Parts: sequence; structure tokens; C-alpha cells
Amino acid sequence: MSSATTGSSDSGSVPETVRIPHGGDGPAPSLAVVEAIAELAGVDPADLPEEGVVLYDHVDPDALNELASGRSDSNVDISLTVAGYDVRVGPDSAVARHSRN
Repeated sequence: MSSATTGSSDSGSVPETVRIPHGGDGPAPSLAVVEAIAELAGVDPADLPEEGVVLYDHVDPDALNELASGRSDSNVDISLTVAGYDVRVGPDSAVARHSRN
């Protein structure tokens, strides 16, 4: 979770969004999604299943990695909802926020 960028409405509050870069020296896109959700949930990524969040219950991580990583175009934009979190995966980062629904 060391490369997370968070956004919140005021200092000291729970972040509204978390952005995790992926690719290059960073994690694979699917791992960036897991890290972003874990940051919002306030847990270690390994503890997400205990929170009821299992990424592969919502999307095939290998397919997500294939779609989002190593793309020469910058138009990739994948949106999904994972266990109450809205997630957007672009060509270089994953952004998660609590679902408004």
C-alpha cells in the first residue's frame, strides 16, 4: 500500500478515493485494485477475504491484467463494482471508492 494516493473531504478523515499506480515497477492491475480496496477498508490486502471481499468473485484477475496492462493506447477505462466499492482501472492506475449505492 506504499504508493497509494488518497483523496478525502477533510484532513484526518477516512479517504473517499484511493489511487494505486500499476505497471512498470508497480503491481499488476488486479493487485492494484486489491490494494486500493484494502486501503479504503483499512485492512491489509491479505485480510480482504475476511472482510468479504474476494476479487475473483467479481472479475477474472488474469483478464483484468490482460486488458489493462501494457496497453499502448491510453483509452482503456474499465469500471466495475467489487463488494460495495466502485473501481476504475485505467492504463496506469486503479482508483477505488465506496459505492454510493
